[in-house]
Amino acid sequence: MCIANLVEDALMEAYIPFSMARSFRREDVPDHDVPDRSVPDHGIPDRSAPGYGVPDFDAVLHEQLAGPDHRLAEINGELARIGTCDPGALALLLEASRCYLQKNDHLRQEYYAAQAFERAVAFGDRGAVAEAGMSLALAGCWTGGLYTARVHADRVAAHLDRTDDAAVGRLLPLLTDLSWVESQLQRLPEAEAHQRRGMRVAEALEEWRHALLLRVLHGATLRELGRLGEAEQHTLHALRGAEARGHPDLVETALIALSEIALEAGDNERARELAEQARTVTPFPGRFENAALALIGMTMLRTGSLRDGRDTVLEAVGGKRLPLVPVVGRARVYAVLASADSSLDQYGEAREWSRLAMGSALACGMDRAHGYAQLAYAEAVLGSDPDDAQRAADTACVAFERDRARLGLAAAYLMAGAAHGRKGRRRASQSALARSEELYRHCAAPVAADNVRLLRAAGRSAPVGDTGRGSGAIECLSPRELQVARLIARGSSNQQIASALDIKLNTVQVHVGRILRKLRVGSRVAVARVVTLAESTAASERAAMPAGGGN
Repeated sequence: MCIANLVEDALMEAYIPFSMARSFRREDVPDHDVPDRSVPDHGIPDRSAPGYGVPDFDAVLHEQLAGPDHRLAEINGELARIGTCDPGALALLLEASRCYLQKNDHLRQEYYAAQAFERAVAFGDRGAVAEAGMSLALAGCWTGGLYTARVHADRVAAHLDRTDDAAVGRLLPLLTDLSWVESQLQRLPEAEAHQRRGMRVAEALEEWRHALLLRVLHGATLRELGRLGEAEQHTLHALRGAEARGHPDLVETALIALSEIALEAGDNERARELAEQARTVTPFPGRFENAALALIGMTMLRTGSLRDGRDTVLEAVGGKRLPLVPVVGRARVYAVLASADSSLDQYGEAREWSRLAMGSALACGMDRAHGYAQLAYAEAVLGSDPDDAQRAADTACVAFERDRARLGLAAAYLMAGAAHGRKGRRRASQSALARSEELYRHCAAPVAADNVRLLRAAGRSAPVGDTGRGSGAIECLSPRELQVARLIARGSSNQQIASALDIKLNTVQVHVGRILRKLRVGSRVAVARVVTLAESTAASERAAMPAGGGN
């Protein structure tokens, strides 16, 4: 019986859509965040750091001359004709870097932006210096060049701080990008300040596209702060504005943001509905198609479709190395994947995800990533070494406390409660679960909090001497229903349950409905949580009893 499903409510928030501001803090970010070049699997290295060799730009340019993109081929052809030192090359280099950003080809975006930055400095063009620097900062958030991203973000922020609101109106794209980069660098106060200023200026100038996008980003910052109610209000406001003004791409973006908020609040059905709706906004796949697909995968994981959900998430994020996820968010995604494979009893795969999570966290050197990496490790070892899992959960708590990441902290306490329960430490388990429930309620995540409350009730009601068919909260189930519930807890589908018990599929569906009603839960994952915690707590306490029973 795998207990790893216990932490999925808090961990399935992990995917980071391309347009969303994943917000982090400036405090406690170490200066030594340049990755170890000798360990290539531990994240993507900072190609801008001293001593790191990059391909010759001319080689990159001539490689791209034969590329399939018509506009890029024109740009590269013109660059090859005039050379990058020509004054006319600067605008072409900047346009090319923007094109590669749109194509999610961040390495080439980085090469072209670096060339543009050199030319802009040489020509003394301050506006182009800021634009090229911002492109380098954006690329760094994807390639691992966080030191470069920090340096250029500071320069752009200083440039905008010296600019009055009237002039900032012409620089709204720059301000929008800066707010996203600041969030990636764990600079939540700075991100929020840029978003508020941008919204104020854009609304005064009636630049509604930027105003609406900045409001969505502001909602994402609030979500990262654990203020889900406020985040939903801002995002709903942006959605209504995008619909009223006929901006389908912004409608898609807002729906994805709302889906993430619903997922973190524990409302799986609404999260799935919003993600599906986002995929139908335009008749062709939108720019954020993968973000919507990943959210659908998350809801599948949360409702018991573990294998299909895991595979859907992996497809959406571009495979094992997560190239479609900003580097700071990768540890969080790896934690979700570790949870899924641990729930499927595939502990070797879960350990591999935890290894990748640790490497990614080391590469970016940030507390929040470190916290999720520790949760990934706890997932992988919970079944074999609950004490080690509990120590990892405690370490995650410290990291999240330092970063004031309340949703991550709730997940860490949830894992600690599960680990203590595995060892029969009922009082410690109840204390950790109570803290997790409190945090979820404080973050306006009532469904997630109610799920933890169910776990606490199951743990409290499990009788120490019960060696029968179940414990506490699951005693209401018939023997056959308990068999079905145990298979649900192992991640089995209805068809797999029918085959295992040699009964008809319709019969399984009837049993599942009765189990949901008797346990008063709304999903298969909630069934798995109640069954797993009740039985693991009772088993641990039986193991701790003296041979003769006793009190």
